[in-house]
Amino acid sequence: MIKLSTSACIEASTDTVWALLANLENIHAWVEPIISSHCTGEKSRGIGATRVCNLSGGISVTEEWTAWDEGRSFEYIASGMPLVKRATNRWVLHPHGNQTLVVSHAEITLKGGALAKLLEPAMRRAIKTMGPRSLAAFKYLVEHGVPYQGKHNELALAPVAC
Repeated sequence: MIKLSTSACIEASTDTVWALLANLENIHAWVEPIISSHCTGEKSRGIGATRVCNLSGGISVTEEWTAWDEGRSFEYIASGMPLVKRATNRWVLHPHGNQTLVVSHAEITLKGGALAKLLEPAMRRAIKTMGPRSLAAFKYLVEHGVPYQGKHNELALAPVAC
């Protein structure tokens, strides 16, 4: 199992950060591999909400919310990712005066037994790179009010503590 945590200090109130993080259909604005995203069913917030993220190559990932603490945290389970048996992600906001620390905790179990063990280091590196880049783009979105228009690897990484 791969367990990774990443964080970013954002120059905005927790309410402002939560408003953008809890807008589930807007993740494609700050996670570069996601081309489009939309919620399915009647809910677009809270426990039971379901989001589909479309990636290049015709890959669709479905995420279902299993926990939701309004204004503070949420957790979802993702399915449909190649080589991934199970993935969960928990997002938590920590207020620090006029700043907010955003923390993501991911747990990923790969498919394939022994082959998965061989692929785990490469997957860990890829995820470890993508997480901070996505948080840098999220920080940009929150602080500027618009998505970053360039490649996310052009952005400076966000501070990991406030």
